[in-house]
Amino acid sequence: HETVVTTHQDTDGHRRLIAYTVTDTPLTPTDLRTHLAHTLPDYMIPALFVPLDHLPHTPSGKVDRRALPQPHTQTAQLATSYEAPHDQTEEALAAIWAEVLGMEKVGIHDNFFELGGDSILSIQVISHARQAGLRLTSKLMFVHQTVAELAAAVRRAGDATTAGPGESPEASGTVELTPVQRWFFAEHTTSPDRYSMSVHLALAPDTDPAVLERALEAVVDHHDALRMRYTTDGAGGWGQEYGERPDGLLVVRDLTAVDDTAQALHDAALAAQRSLDLRSGNLVRGVFLRMPDPAPPRLFLAVHHLVMDGVSWRILLEDLATAYRQLAADLPADLGAKSASYQQWARRLAELVRSGGLDHETAYWRKAVSATVDIPCDGPAASRYGEVVVESSALDRSVTEALLQRVPAAFRTRINDVLLAALGRVLRDWAGAPVTIALEGHGREELFDDVDLSRTVGWFTTIYPVALDVPEGPWEAALKAVRKTLRKLPGRGLGYGALRYLSEPGSAAHTDLAAAPHPRISFNYLGQWDGAADDEGLFRDRLDGLGADQAPDQERPHLIDVVAAVSDGELRVEWLYAPSVHAPATVRRLADAFSTALRQIAATAGN
Repeated sequence: HETVVTTHQDTDGHRRLIAYTVTDTPLTPTDLRTHLAHTLPDYMIPALFVPLDHLPHTPSGKVDRRALPQPHTQTAQLATSYEAPHDQTEEALAAIWAEVLGMEKVGIHDNFFELGGDSILSIQVISHARQAGLRLTSKLMFVHQTVAELAAAVRRAGDATTAGPGESPEASGTVELTPVQRWFFAEHTTSPDRYSMSVHLALAPDTDPAVLERALEAVVDHHDALRMRYTTDGAGGWGQEYGERPDGLLVVRDLTAVDDTAQALHDAALAAQRSLDLRSGNLVRGVFLRMPDPAPPRLFLAVHHLVMDGVSWRILLEDLATAYRQLAADLPADLGAKSASYQQWARRLAELVRSGGLDHETAYWRKAVSATVDIPCDGPAASRYGEVVVESSALDRSVTEALLQRVPAAFRTRINDVLLAALGRVLRDWAGAPVTIALEGHGREELFDDVDLSRTVGWFTTIYPVALDVPEGPWEAALKAVRKTLRKLPGRGLGYGALRYLSEPGSAAHTDLAAAPHPRISFNYLGQWDGAADDEGLFRDRLDGLGADQAPDQERPHLIDVVAAVSDGELRVEWLYAPSVHAPATVRRLADAFSTALRQIAATAGN
């Protein structure tokens, strides 16, 4: 009968459209939303509907907007109309989504990607669902994006029509090198032992280092890739095989009486990173750090990159916390059923390539590598890791929330598309032409129905060339162009490295791709890292990095590495570069332009 739509800003700064309605007959938010969807784009449909008996008016007869009541959950109805789970499957999925997304609750009609979900978080959902006895895949997550839709498509473990996952037998013997591992050995020839990934964490005040070491041992025993060792054939070729778990995974460093705590932390971390050794299989080294009062103890953990990636860190830290909790309670460490071994994945992928299963992608990747454009340099176009400095920037919580939630909902896109649209325009303006970047993906693609990687630790990363041709004009057109480019990627990029590094010598793919130059810039979005800390658990905070993960004399494969991640609700972006190649002022301009572009996109979604 009557309605007025206005904006409302929450206490966290989030602005939403609110519709106040007076109806002669009851209308649900779903009724109203469906009606409006015929004529309005999603971002113009109100987020909340507030039913009123009548609208307040001024003496002149206009709607008195100041007199409209503040929306409260008791009276306001979400446009998606929160609906509680109806059965056990919906209840389990809603709880998993809420945990992974860091939300209090999730309704069965809420859209995973509009709530800030991404492909990396979807892997965490799959992993948690598996532990709850639900068989879930990434494909199902992308096709069925609400709890209600997904619950109808997912099956429970043990259903007669459900194919079981490729449960890992006891892994032993030799293991095929995967494409990213072959890339590593081809590019890191100076000091291959020195290439780790590390985390620095504040621990619970009462953490027992002896129990923590036993927990770390349980994790290494559970995840087969952490027990790899590497051999050479004398001609520069590398191979990998399983070995025994090494002793001394955790050392204790007492820093309570040192004069320079910062230097002592750096030295302890550096010693751990330098202790990694490929041939002996020392791939994991932890340091328990006793800090001066009243600071809680810390854990520095370094793992060689050959067996670790961003998704694997989440699995490892979750399992480490679980094992510690169990052992501290005098229970045996039980990390649940294993998913497929790294050996299974490597063998199946190699067999697929050598049987011609990815040959149809060769023409696409041949064209992709031929489109590489050189970027401007302020000095000689080569650098080593010891020269690297970092230019950092961060977007506040309101802008980050818009990029994670409002932009994807408004433009039917994903956060990776948004970041690449902004980056592509910045790089094109700088280089004067579309720039091809080395884009990194998580690589855990569902190629084989009987290979489940949801709880598998290892290095699965894919690295593949993407030409970022971002048009001028409105950001909506730019986002559509990037989305179209990324949707054309065959197999989400996995085939490029597989064909380049696993094809038989002399094949068309090997001839066309093996000698192709790498793009000068890489980009990697690591997803949301807020789940690593827990006020009541083992890990209380994620701290700044320590030491040096790479050998200082090793030449870098890219001139600029752009790494983005969400931490503490803020999107943080690091530009890693060498001042001998690019002047600090140059990189600062690029970083500022990237942040500006992202703020513009966020603002566009709010208008």
